[in-house]
Amino acid sequence: MMILRAIVKNFTSTPVMPTLNKTVIASKKKWLFPFFALSLSLLSGCAQQPTITHKADWTLHQAQLQQLTDYHAQGVFGYISPQQRVTLTFNWQNKPDDYQLILTKMYKTILKLDARPHNVTLTDPDGKTYHGSDAAQLVQQLIGINLPLEQMRDWLIGLPTGADHYLLNKNNQVAFLTKKIDGHTWEMHYSSYDNTKVPSLPILMTLKQGDLTIKIKVSNWEIAQ
Repeated sequence: MMILRAIVKNFTSTPVMPTLNKTVIASKKKWLFPFFALSLSLLSGCAQQPTITHKADWTLHQAQLQQLTDYHAQGVFGYISPQQRVTLTFNWQNKPDDYQLILTKMYKTILKLDARPHNVTLTDPDGKTYHGSDAAQLVQQLIGINLPLEQMRDWLIGLPTGADHYLLNKNNQVAFLTKKIDGHTWEMHYSSYDNTKVPSLPILMTLKQGDLTIKIKVSNWEIAQ
């Protein structure tokens, strides 16, 4: 009987439940910490999804641009020089052997240029036509706007034809080119491309020569299939 009482006394005086509670709490902590760590990791992954970029192979991209001789571009020219500042809407229709440039302001045609090899026709706002063999020279003489038109046929699509120097961006598209024409150095800076096109085509450019700046924004590209 004395032994039984001693056993009962020891049993009832032993703090069994607190020990079990500590064990359970410790166990919960062991699996809760990995759970929270995993949750935070997943949330962090969702918040930091990598941006998908279009990276072209330059050799292939260049070859695709060289084959692109039939296209239509529409957009805006922002022409800034010490003599004048003007914003013009442009339509550029390019064919393998010729091109047409139409400049308008407030729905009025300022210039219509049809250029073929050694045969250029310019129509002014009054409907008068002028003829010559050099498109850039004819435009400069008649309306005072200086543009490297022959080079722009390729530069507009991001092809550095005839450039003295050019650089590629991280996506292997032309980011910058420079060319000396008649003693004047022209620079074309490419800010943005439309990567939904194949090949990708520029949509924001800045053409510079001395104190002349021409900001170009293409709003629509049409490519002949």
